[in-house]
Amino acid sequence: MPPAPPLPGPAAPSPFGAFLGRAFRGDWAGSAKAAAWPTGLILALAVALAIPSYGQGDDVVVGWSDRLRIALAMLLQAFGGGFEVRSTGPGGGFDGSGYDSGGGVSQGGATLSVVPLTVTVLWVGALFLGARAARKQGGGMEAAVRISLVATAAVLVLGLFAQPDVAGVSVSSAPLLAALGALVISLLVTGGVLRRDASAQWPAARPVAHTVVRAAGTAVRALGVVLLLCTLIGFIAYANADGVDGEAMLIALPLLPNIGLMVLGLSWGAPVEYDMRGQVSYLGSNLEHGGFGLSELGKELNGWAVAGALVTGVVCALTVGISAARRSADRREQATVGGMFLAMFLVLCGFSGVSTQLSGGVGGVGGQGTAELAPSVPDALLFGLLWVGGAVLVAPHLLRLLGRTAPTAVPPPPGANPAVPAVPAQAPASYDPAASTPTAVVPGPTATPPTPPAQAPTPAQAPAQAQAPAQAQAPAQAQAQAPYDAAPYDPQTVGLTVAPAVPPASPAGDRRRTALVWTGTLVAALLVGGGATAGVLALMDGRGGDGAVTDDKPTVESRSSLAPSGEPTASPSVSGSPTPTASTASTTPSAPTVPEGFRLVSDTAGFSFAVPTLWDRQSEKNHQITYAGSTGRAELKVGVIRNAPYSSYENFRTLERTADANQKNYRRLQLSANTFQGLHGAIWEYTYEDRDSGETIHAIDQSYLADDGTEYAIYTTERDTDWPQARRIFDTALSTWMLNDID
Repeated sequence: MPPAPPLPGPAAPSPFGAFLGRAFRGDWAGSAKAAAWPTGLILALAVALAIPSYGQGDDVVVGWSDRLRIALAMLLQAFGGGFEVRSTGPGGGFDGSGYDSGGGVSQGGATLSVVPLTVTVLWVGALFLGARAARKQGGGMEAAVRISLVATAAVLVLGLFAQPDVAGVSVSSAPLLAALGALVISLLVTGGVLRRDASAQWPAARPVAHTVVRAAGTAVRALGVVLLLCTLIGFIAYANADGVDGEAMLIALPLLPNIGLMVLGLSWGAPVEYDMRGQVSYLGSNLEHGGFGLSELGKELNGWAVAGALVTGVVCALTVGISAARRSADRREQATVGGMFLAMFLVLCGFSGVSTQLSGGVGGVGGQGTAELAPSVPDALLFGLLWVGGAVLVAPHLLRLLGRTAPTAVPPPPGANPAVPAVPAQAPASYDPAASTPTAVVPGPTATPPTPPAQAPTPAQAPAQAQAPAQAQAPAQAQAQAPYDAAPYDPQTVGLTVAPAVPPASPAGDRRRTALVWTGTLVAALLVGGGATAGVLALMDGRGGDGAVTDDKPTVESRSSLAPSGEPTASPSVSGSPTPTASTASTTPSAPTVPEGFRLVSDTAGFSFAVPTLWDRQSEKNHQITYAGSTGRAELKVGVIRNAPYSSYENFRTLERTADANQKNYRRLQLSANTFQGLHGAIWEYTYEDRDSGETIHAIDQSYLADDGTEYAIYTTERDTDWPQARRIFDTALSTWMLNDID
């Protein structure tokens, strides 16, 4: 009987498994030491933010420990975490129109979304230092995994800790999202540091990749310098603003790069836009969309502020262009630097904004809606192309005029380069004292004697030297000087050398020329960049202004032109403007039919409609006008929003998301876009359960945008059991609705 075959040995681990084994068996103490840098940084920033009481006085509701946890929740947004506040206190309820109907909604929440880029940058820098220390100890990619895991675990623990519950208000920091973001960032940073040498070998053998990597490094350096300058300017301007105290400046510290990005965009002409949608009891229903740009800066301050902003834009653009020209080998690499700088600038602009969303009520603030403040990315792209593109084109010529062309820019000689070596910076130092001539003879005493006759005609030799590589230029100059020292007895030769060496008088002349070149360049850049920015802004303002003028007048001119309708050709300018409102006028008769039991009311807000005879105007609050009787729940509310930055359907969709989350047993009956009196609108009908009485409440809202951009919303609510009468009142209001000429 043959012997049994030997049992197979244990299978060898896969390469990935072997890598993980080495990583988990490595030096965890050293990895924890490296990860302690960024973790300690976050804790230090949170402690600093938690020190002030923020106006609580003697009645401290939020103690130091709670402020510390809230500050941690805010800071962890630097890695993708969240900041959500929810309240479960008693309140009056939501009336369906977006307003708090009783001093606080029974359930509500608010979210704040902001990426504190100061924390992100400092955390990455601290992680970089820790990874460098690990590399000195011989750590590899396995150490990168360990450091990343320890740093991620620390962020997760801090995120779980940063969820306080204060006075019925709970704070959530989304710790899992923060930990995931920290893991990705830490792996990229530590892997890049610990595998730097190996990573550098791959692009070194590939010219295109090497160019891209070098351009990326130049773009990052330029972005860092530019942001540092703009951040300093922005923080000084913020600190000098009215009402800014020490606490406000402390809160702004985590957002310094965010401020710098807004300043950079503003200096190039890109406005900081704000957008408010929904209805909030604290801010009212003054929903608007706008921006703060150079024109608004001039109105708020003065023309010097605009000039200072434009000068800042010129300096920043030239910084990018000069960095690209000095560190790039050719035009393509310079363009790559400019493109990468602009791409990184736009990405950071997308992350630098602040947004908040409110649903229900928190701390006495009720309503639902969103608000956002951020640089305009499309405008930043447009003006960034103008400024960065112009700087990348101008900077190489500026360096040539100054005689400071970088050696790396020699490969593509543009034809004007031969003139540059003719006035080298070393010429004055090599010819001024006699002591310099012996040092010039020492390097090559044997090579210089045979060459004096050939090198005597120095003027003819300058073009030949200009075509030689930059590395050979210095030895050639040394050899050109040596023969003149070896043969000082020849007055002709000495004269030839002294002639081109006019530099004794050149320092002052060069300084004057440099000052003139820089002054001319700055003025030209200011005129070109500022002129282009002003032209684009004027074009944009002109379009917006024309629309505003034509939107303000149609309602008045159309009504005045409807009476003399027999003169269509006598006033062509008037006949063109009433066209949009002609359909409205045809569908809204001047004397609508009012049913029995109703009366026509004309409101000072610019509209009229029929309401029950016993109803009167009860109140006007937050741009919302209420008509109701002395008894009963039924009422009509009319919202008037000037220059609404949204369509009625978009607004209803936004409001429904928060209503669905906060109303008990919310049920949509209909929500669709429609046409009201020939204009774009939307209708929204729904029911929900009243939290106090348990009754089913029925609501309906018809909204539309008038020709001048004003949104009108006609809304009613009633118990579902009494809905038929409420619906009749609502339909009568719509059938008799018309705009009047009262401002």
